[in-house]
Amino acid sequence: MSKAKKAVTLIAIGTMLTLAVNAAAAEELKGKVKAVSKSSRTIAVEVEQKGVVVFKYDKDTQFKNAASATDILPDEVITVDYSGNGAENRARSISKFIAPLPEGVKRIQAAELDALIRRGPAAGNYLLIDSRPAGKFNEGHLPSAISIPFNELEKNGEKLLPTDRNKTLVFYCGGLSCVLSPKSAALARKLGFQDVRVFPEGEPGWRKSERATESSPGFVKSGNIVLIDLRNPAAVQKGHIPGAVNIPSAKLAASEQQFPAYKGAPIVFYCEQDAELSAALEQMRDWGYTNATVFPGGTATWQAAGNELAKGPAATTITYVRKLGAGEIGIKEFEAAVSKGSALIVDARSSEEFAKGHLPKALNIPAEEMARRFAEIPSGKPLIIHCSTGTRAEMAFDILKEKGIPARYLKASVAIESDGRPVITE
Repeated sequence: MSKAKKAVTLIAIGTMLTLAVNAAAAEELKGKVKAVSKSSRTIAVEVEQKGVVVFKYDKDTQFKNAASATDILPDEVITVDYSGNGAENRARSISKFIAPLPEGVKRIQAAELDALIRRGPAAGNYLLIDSRPAGKFNEGHLPSAISIPFNELEKNGEKLLPTDRNKTLVFYCGGLSCVLSPKSAALARKLGFQDVRVFPEGEPGWRKSERATESSPGFVKSGNIVLIDLRNPAAVQKGHIPGAVNIPSAKLAASEQQFPAYKGAPIVFYCEQDAELSAALEQMRDWGYTNATVFPGGTATWQAAGNELAKGPAATTITYVRKLGAGEIGIKEFEAAVSKGSALIVDARSSEEFAKGHLPKALNIPAEEMARRFAEIPSGKPLIIHCSTGTRAEMAFDILKEKGIPARYLKASVAIESDGRPVITE
């Protein structure tokens, strides 16, 4: 064989081997999104029988049914085609699952649904149904909606739905990947309803479009919330919902410093003017709060639900303490552990971020590398994980939990000064 032919043969073999290695390395996983960190370009996904898997995405990652990672939300279902190079799982493509609509069921857009809601159930001859669990409904639901969770509809649909089969039924649930509203719509069709529609974007999409959601009396009564009465002090003194803080609408714009540092705090507004409620929600969005709702009807709705009003002046200062989730550590306890050196601190940020400044004696294992490098963590001290926002720290915590390694994580904004001093805010 000539040298030229040998060279061609070797190149061909090399190409085939490269293709074979790449093909072998390529994998595909499907699961529910647990967290997205845009700063580190990582997505944590809960995969059945595998637990939490962290993927890196970059400018070459292709997205389907989503323009970018910004359109990927927690609890949505995605399929990730990825390759592992021994250090991290790099996503080649990310496809968001969109629950299909049953035959005979129409999709309703947000603007059309908004117009229908403004007409009201009687004038619009519709029934808006939230197919999510009741707890989710109580926290925040679309205006005029009623709660009929899918499992209840499946058992007692004939009793729960109207007798008028010509009434328009509109179902929604937890977003594009949620199957509860399509399944509910299919049951309604089987029961003979002719005009059945689904709002696929659901409650997350409604909020994303900057439209108001409403909380139920039960959530206002028992939830760990910031309840704001926007009325004037004279009206408040005659009767207000227990636990409410009085910040009149005219003073709200100047009250930013009163509100919790934690931007995910549940904030509920009530008063007698819809325009003031809308303005309050817009103000919260401007300040970066992501979980603000309204309590429609205010004191009248509260009393109609069988609750009593408090008399006299309401509090004028917000006192909100966020309840820690499973595995979390509070800021003060974290700072004490750092000061005393009583715990091993694992920094889940990237190596580049770590190099710019880190806590003394901290161990750097980026969240996306934790599944591979967890054995590097020495035993002997309590383990605490942090990052810059808490998102990647929680990703790393979930991985260690599945490995049986006890740890806690800090869900807070952490900035590290060049001398290693942390600046921590909720």
